[in-house]
Amino acid sequence: MNLQDSFIHFERLFWHLSRKMENVWKEVYANTFPGSQSRIMYLLKQDGPQKMSELATALHITAGAVTTASDILIQNGYLTRIRDQQDRRVVRLALTEKGEVTLIALQNEGHNMMKTVFKDLSNEDLQRLCMIFEKASLNIDHLAQQGGILEDESK
Repeated sequence: MNLQDSFIHFERLFWHLSRKMENVWKEVYANTFPGSQSRIMYLLKQDGPQKMSELATALHITAGAVTTASDILIQNGYLTRIRDQQDRRVVRLALTEKGEVTLIALQNEGHNMMKTVFKDLSNEDLQRLCMIFEKASLNIDHLAQQGGILEDESK
């Protein structure tokens, strides 16, 4: 197989695997945090307390959708509202201890699923994959710096 054919084959496999792994992770989270709830929880875990408008912008959903999802998360004890000390009108959402513990449990479940998916890889295979993914990630960062693609939203 020549380089062009190899890349086409790789690209197909990459997208196929990406979609399947995304579905695995969605399934892990779906029962506990359906729809945008999981994305809200993830962002708060990554970035700490945020205003609803910040979450709406980051997730590309309406403020109303954030309000609806966050109200459910608050009712179930996963999130809390925190008033800003300087401006009491500003309200931020934050994870509760229950939210943190639940996310850790779901992440562990997801990690176990990934271990099952990649169980046949040797340590050398995993190290090689990590090196390849690091190179690809650096290339994406360079494209973003040049304005060629959007910034990573998970930062």
